[in-house]
Amino acid sequence: MTTVVKQKEQIAAGTTSSIGADRSQPRVTPVMHPAVKRFLAQRDLVFSLLDGFGSPLNVMFPRHILETIGQFERVLSERQLQGRIFYTSKPNKSLSLKRQASLTKVGLDVSSEGELKVALAAGFDPSRIEATGPKNMDYLALGVQQGIIIAVDNYTELQQLTAMRNYAPGRKTRILVRLNGFDSGPIKFTAQDGILGFPIKEAPAIIDYLLEHQDALDFQGFSFNFYAGDYNRRPAAIEATLQLTFESIKCGLTPKALNIGGGYVLRYAADQNEWNAYIEELKASVLGTRPSLSWNDSGLGFRREDGVLKGAPTFLEHYHQTSGHEDLAAIIDSPLAAFDGYSTARILSENMIELWVEPGRAMVDQCGITLAHVNLAKKSMMGHQLVALDMNRSNLNSNQLQLMTDPVVLYRENKRRQPADDGVLYVGNLCLSHDMIQYHKTFPEFIPDTGDAVAFINTAAYQMDFSETPVLRQRIAEKVAVVETANGSFRWFVDDLYNPVTLEMGIKA
Repeated sequence: MTTVVKQKEQIAAGTTSSIGADRSQPRVTPVMHPAVKRFLAQRDLVFSLLDGFGSPLNVMFPRHILETIGQFERVLSERQLQGRIFYTSKPNKSLSLKRQASLTKVGLDVSSEGELKVALAAGFDPSRIEATGPKNMDYLALGVQQGIIIAVDNYTELQQLTAMRNYAPGRKTRILVRLNGFDSGPIKFTAQDGILGFPIKEAPAIIDYLLEHQDALDFQGFSFNFYAGDYNRRPAAIEATLQLTFESIKCGLTPKALNIGGGYVLRYAADQNEWNAYIEELKASVLGTRPSLSWNDSGLGFRREDGVLKGAPTFLEHYHQTSGHEDLAAIIDSPLAAFDGYSTARILSENMIELWVEPGRAMVDQCGITLAHVNLAKKSMMGHQLVALDMNRSNLNSNQLQLMTDPVVLYRENKRRQPADDGVLYVGNLCLSHDMIQYHKTFPEFIPDTGDAVAFINTAAYQMDFSETPVLRQRIAEKVAVVETANGSFRWFVDDLYNPVTLEMGIKA
């Protein structure tokens, strides 16, 4: 078979970045929900949506959030725990995800007055909403009037809420008290400062304040929050907040819950061996034993000093043995030294205290992808193969969160193509020399060219729209919601017009 014929057959079949490519080159295959794979296989539909709505385009899969919610809820039910899972709206602005989640028992964690208004409009009853983050008076006032739970992290907010007692007649304001600055306990770690939360050393004074103002404030419990992978700090934080919970009960308060926040893992890479091999190849490129894999030999956090590899990666761990709900299960099943080896789950269950959780990024796992047109392919000044996309770094938050998985390439035309044996670097459409979509090389089978499409997988969490900006008047990505039908076809909706209630009732045929 000739090379040209082989290329035509592979392109017609919808060749992706990981199918048929040179397996000797390092790669990181993304985890993909089966429905996402089936959607990308509908190449005419994908190109039609991208052509119609413009590049970049964010494609949401709202029904996938139901699977994740169910997984987290089962962790609680299997341990006979009462509690609540809060879907955090901060990682993604999609209205279709919120409307889909509103049909479940899950709560919603909002971080601004604007997010609170959207949550109410999306169908969330105020009793299911928790307000976090820095708060101005308008945010607090709306929360008090609507009767939502407010996570307080400073005395100013406490005092302002107390002063607002007359704006919700006959009802106390439900609050959580967020703490930070925990002692390390037996596991030593370097202390880190933070802007959110009361210092834990102020807890006795906070309890006194709450006792004094029980007529205005309904204390729900203590809370804290850590980032993904911050495992060393969790046991000390859980022990400290549990101890304070029991102390507050002795003092006369009636907390009902312990909120242990989020920070549960999300698995981006499909294969551990591939992921580990890519890291080793990246290190080898820094040491100079193979061609560079990073833009301008940055090393993505690794560096060479006197022939020795030093530094640490600037990107997240992309492969985890567990998923988010399994991560939660391991945390609440672990023994606590301060409680004679009893687990968090057992202590809470036996004392009839609810467990509240805010899974954050883990809740929107596999709920969205980002599509972009290819503008052109060119060589850099140093001879590296660049692929210019009709999007920019803000559309993927690539400055803050570097997505290391290989994007999926959809080749539009049956034409002769150049193999991408030396890899490609994806760059954006800003008039900036550092507008990089990905700072590392990937190795699709062929070099993407004008009119092709590139799909970045699993971008719903803090990537597709968290830092998006119309800088230089470049477009903000539209969103469409996609659902798979019983016959295997896909239906799409403008994200803001997706309504699962009318869809399930059959009103939207």
